[in-house]
Amino acid sequence: MSDFNQQQSIIVAGHICLDLTPRFPESALSTLIPGSLVRVDQMHCSVGGAVANTGLALHQLGVKTRLMGRISDDLFGKEVKRILSGYDPALTCDMIQVAGESTSYSVVVAPPGVDRLFLHCPGCNDLFEADDIILPKDQQVKLLHFGYPPVMRSVYRDDGQQLVSLFHKAHAAGIATSLDMCSVDPTSEAGGIDWQRWLANVLPHVDIFVPSLDELLFMLGISDQPVSLELLQSVGKQILDSGVGVLMLKLGEQGVYLQTAQQIHAVFDAQSWSEVSLHCPCYSVDVVSTNGAGDYTIAGFLAAILAGQTPSQALHSAVGVGAWHVQSPDELARWDVIQKRIDGGWEQLDKTLS
Repeated sequence: MSDFNQQQSIIVAGHICLDLTPRFPESALSTLIPGSLVRVDQMHCSVGGAVANTGLALHQLGVKTRLMGRISDDLFGKEVKRILSGYDPALTCDMIQVAGESTSYSVVVAPPGVDRLFLHCPGCNDLFEADDIILPKDQQVKLLHFGYPPVMRSVYRDDGQQLVSLFHKAHAAGIATSLDMCSVDPTSEAGGIDWQRWLANVLPHVDIFVPSLDELLFMLGISDQPVSLELLQSVGKQILDSGVGVLMLKLGEQGVYLQTAQQIHAVFDAQSWSEVSLHCPCYSVDVVSTNGAGDYTIAGFLAAILAGQTPSQALHSAVGVGAWHVQSPDELARWDVIQKRIDGGWEQLDKTLS
């Protein structure tokens, strides 16, 4: 397995927020009554969104990573920077801090025994502009990854024109583009967007597309159906015909699926990556939490690309990083440790697709 070239870096841009999670005592459920005072325990503060999840995962794997999320100069924005600095002070250097706006935050209401409820304020994520991203001129950035357009108003409006402008700038600088989505609330403004038209406008400028299958089916207007190779190949062809070079679909517990075009970005070795179709099941682990597993899987995949891995190796790295996060949400191992476990015969789930 190849090591990372520390002269190469990746930009992770898009959605970032502060997650506020009050810890509830075991008895809290019975006291959650309107008009009552409910005592809770310590508040846990963390960062969320694609910039935090995928970006910090790449950093922990050992990839030189630049984070570019939009925050304000308010209390929550300062807390986001403090948390990022705890990983590495350099991670805050490229953050976009604007005055007088509201930093995005989520309040996670999760009493024991109850499905979680999220109270989300998009804040200045809704005001993101392509001009927020200043691309370095040192030729060291190889990838620009952008996450979560469906929860960024300025990005999902106007058929994604802000994102098109950003990806135009990236390609002009010789940087490959990568795009991740998130679920769409059908009752929100984003739920009323013509996502097929949005994709038709944006995808010709995307080199690497890494949505979940469920997200993509919703945007394509395809009803939920059992996962099969026929479905994946059909959806894959539709996306590649839109101009995407490399498509990796996240399939939840069924792993990931890769389909690539004949023409792909120069960041890939064309001989090994051109016109590939592969499925890779998840690795077997004791599940602690699946929160953020998709973002970590993407981090593993992007890291594998920078490491010069083959398509098969890259998929194993993707599900390997995702699995490690699922079993140890608070501590991601370094790249070489995960690679050794993969090479050592890590057991995979029996999730063959027909």
